[in-house]
Amino acid sequence: MIKFFISFLLLFSFITSAQTDHNGNPVFNSVVVKEEAIGDYTLVTSYYTLKNNIENKVSSVYIADKPSLDQIEQAALNLPSELYLIVKSQAAVAMIMPVYNQGNYFVMKPATEETNNYPSALKGQISEQRAKELVMNMYDPNAILAGNTLFFNDKKFTVISPTESKKELLQLIGTYKISSGQPGSDSPKILSQEETKALILTESKEGGKLDFFTEIKGHEFDAVQVKPGVFSTKLSMALYGWGMANFELGTNTVADALEWWALHKGRPANQREVQYITMGFNKELEK
Repeated sequence: MIKFFISFLLLFSFITSAQTDHNGNPVFNSVVVKEEAIGDYTLVTSYYTLKNNIENKVSSVYIADKPSLDQIEQAALNLPSELYLIVKSQAAVAMIMPVYNQGNYFVMKPATEETNNYPSALKGQISEQRAKELVMNMYDPNAILAGNTLFFNDKKFTVISPTESKKELLQLIGTYKISSGQPGSDSPKILSQEETKALILTESKEGGKLDFFTEIKGHEFDAVQVKPGVFSTKLSMALYGWGMANFELGTNTVADALEWWALHKGRPANQREVQYITMGFNKELEK
């Protein structure tokens, strides 16, 4: 779902030398962390992960396979953390990006391409979600999140309260009437994760757009050259394609894709399926 909106980031010049996907859109991976109905709209909260961006060669914000602590610190502080979408009738009315290190919000309405900056009174340098990811990823074995303080790279950072952040966000939406209006007639559809799941399960059936398997029946283990010097089987590449299609359609995580594959097959994924669906979701052969 969020892949389409990555071009929105370019308007704010976060990405100055961006890698792009086959459609020419910059790649900046995110996960949907919450979808909630508020009044006449749905608020979708997405989080831009560090690990699947700064260590991912196909990401626009790739740094290195093993970034230094200083590089990780700068990325954590300066790259976007959250993106909020106000959705009506399965399309975005507005996009809101907090810019914590500048103390404001950047807002865009896709139907009119109107953009605005609004001030933030939040006190802190880093979101709680990002602080938790820094600790969880074990970049710095001494990193600790204690209350509203993150200890990382021998420094202390003030963590922004998610409660205060949500409170200010809703006040911002109400004060500036950001949720008013309707999406443009040509706005792309935005599916919830449940809708995405239903679409993928439907299209994975025989004859569907994600049925990469019927046409290779009887030839599943024929060898194919993936790229110079790299060979695999038709079945493995079909699984790879299915995993990549999940990513492109907005499946949140590879764990979700594997869960949906199990529902499609009526059994858990086997070792080959896990390996190649994961590779496809991460676009590992594109690197």
